[in-house]
Amino acid sequence: MRNALSGSLVFVLSALMSAPGWASDRNVGEEMRGGNGTVVFVAHDYGFRGPDQIPAGLTTVRIANEGQDLHHIQFLKLLQGKSAAEFRAAIAADSSRLPNWVEYAGGPNANLPGSRASATMNLTEGDYVMMCWIPDKNGVPHVALGMQKALFVRGGKPNKVSQPKPSLVVKQIDYQFALSQRVQPGLQTIEVQNHGTQPHELVVVKLSPGATVKDAIASFEPGASGPPKGQLVNGITGIERGRRIYFTGEFEPGSYGLICFVPDAVSGRPHFLHGMTAEFTVE
Repeated sequence: MRNALSGSLVFVLSALMSAPGWASDRNVGEEMRGGNGTVVFVAHDYGFRGPDQIPAGLTTVRIANEGQDLHHIQFLKLLQGKSAAEFRAAIAADSSRLPNWVEYAGGPNANLPGSRASATMNLTEGDYVMMCWIPDKNGVPHVALGMQKALFVRGGKPNKVSQPKPSLVVKQIDYQFALSQRVQPGLQTIEVQNHGTQPHELVVVKLSPGATVKDAIASFEPGASGPPKGQLVNGITGIERGRRIYFTGEFEPGSYGLICFVPDAVSGRPHFLHGMTAEFTVE
């Protein structure tokens, strides 16, 4: 088995993602439809609505959050001929771990209630499960509350999606982030590349004035006092070694942090405890 969701990780992630914060593109209703080449999934508490099958290839996936909790989409490709039913059984047996026959395929991260987010990735042909692994206020991952959906990716007419032209590249390494250049204010398209030896994600947090990433994480630890020192913004869910994924975000002036919450394959501790954080300033 892989990727234990440790108690400290559940607490910090749950608190961080439930903090009042910034979000773009609010007021998304039932009428929202995907544009040219965009696949849309609606998230609610606790499940997804959307197509059961999509074409293989470069795909822009949008999540519209109509729930009261924060949600994301983590695509998992099923290996070894496993089925979505077997994945449900594995999660029912132990929701703190993912089985070792799944492969991280990415997805849009950090989607606040009433907002939408998107990510562009290459989905190869196969059987998938899409899930939300964000914990609720009691520390129970949403996937264990039924927030999972089978998805079949097949050949056929591909989505009409062009390769994004990034304004910034972020490399994920065990255990750090490397930015290709300074982040400029405004709307930015970011390419995330995994150069590590295991899966990594990227969560963007806008830091409170004078705060560091460590301050933001510490402000959510048990017994911490005072208001949160960071607000969740956007990002991408986990991708495997050698993969790349794109997302677009609006960056206002201020200080930001990057965090990887994926648990380590060996220690089980979240990657941010291994030093996988970064900070940058938008001026």
